Parts: sequence; structure tokens; C-alpha cells
Amino acid sequence: MKAVLFDLFGTLTDNPTEAEVHALHHEIASVLNISPQEYREGWKTTFHDRARGMHATVKESIAAAAACCSTPYRAAGLDRAVEIRIHYTRNWLIPRPDALETIISIRSRGIRTGLLSNCTDEVPMLWPNLEFAAVIDHPLFSSSERLRKPMPEFYERALERMNVKAAECLFVADGDNGELAAARKLGFDVVMIRPSWLLNDYRQNAEEDWEGPRIERLSELIQYLK
Repeated sequence: MKAVLFDLFGTLTDNPTEAEVHALHHEIASVLNISPQEYREGWKTTFHDRARGMHATVKESIAAAAACCSTPYRAAGLDRAVEIRIHYTRNWLIPRPDALETIISIRSRGIRTGLLSNCTDEVPMLWPNLEFAAVIDHPLFSSSERLRKPMPEFYERALERMNVKAAECLFVADGDNGELAAARKLGFDVVMIRPSWLLNDYRQNAEEDWEGPRIERLSELIQYLK
């Protein structure tokens, strides 16, 4: 094994809970004077464009979701909405207890590390100041690369950056949006991480039918480094 490619949310960090996501959308909707339920649906509807960097900034991503609502949003509240979004995201980027230790152990074996994340622009903006930045060799963010999982081109770009073949790379993720099946189809070794004690965390099109290797803690990943 020459490289390990990680997902971010739900893999290196815990996913936010449904309640936390609900609170985020409610706070943003309040400052924009729109319906929280309609804003949340708008955020889901615009996911694919947002994840592929079709909106140039976090502000534009929020505005695009708000524009889906049945009443006009309060444009004067957009700057505050961005602050709220960044605050929540920063709190959701805290490493799992064994994340950094496991990545350091992997790198000590001469194995390259990469990241493949479907995300909005605030994640690459916050990344340089995160602890992950020092231990992930090749981070790729969907909003920056204008590609997203499960698009094969996104995985292939990560392989190019790490200078490895799919058969030489282990992909680790919690299994949202078909990311595990897509990686396996391309020839990666694939492991799902899904702690059994997690309840009510926020998922998007979860691969509940995954029958491949599965771990509950990142530290268990070491056994798969052949």
C-alpha cells in the first residue's frame, strides 16, 4: 500500500448531528428573514452546484439556497449568515480522538496521505489553520477542484496528485453519496468507517447496504496497510 485517501466529515471528524444542522439552518434563516424549512430544502437542492464550486464564495452559496425560498431573503443579512456558517463548520472540523495519531502512524510507514472531500468553500478556507493540514499530504476539496464524489474524475485527480495507482491506494470513508462503491469500481481497496454508537448524525444518501470491510475507529485502519 503506497497511499491512503481519506474522506473528511464522518471519517476524520464526526458528522454533525441532525439537531446541529437544523440549528445552523434556523440561525441563517433568521438573519435572512426566510423560512428555516424552505432554506434547509434550498441548501439540499443546491448541493451539487455548491459542492462543485459553481458558487464563487460562501456568501453566494448561501444566497443560492435562500433564493429557493418562496419569499425574498434579506440581502443585508448575508454577511452575518456567512459568519454563522463558518462558526459551525469550524466546530465540525475537530479531529476524532484517534485521527491525528493514526495519520501520523501511517505516514511513519512511508505511506502518502490524501483527502477527498465534498464541501463548501469555507472548508478549504479554514484548512490551513487546522491540525489536519500538517499531516495530510494532498488535500482535494470539491469546491476548489470543481469535481465531487462519486465522480470518477475526482478520485483520479487524487491519484495523480499522490502519484499512485488505484490498486496501490486505500480509500476510507463513512459512505455518503455512493463514495465507497465508486472507489471500489475504480480499483481502490475500500474500508467503511462507521461507529456503531453514532445515532442521529447528518448523512447524505448513505450507503447502508455496504458489505465490504468496516471499522469503527480510525486506529483499526492499520491492519489494512499491506
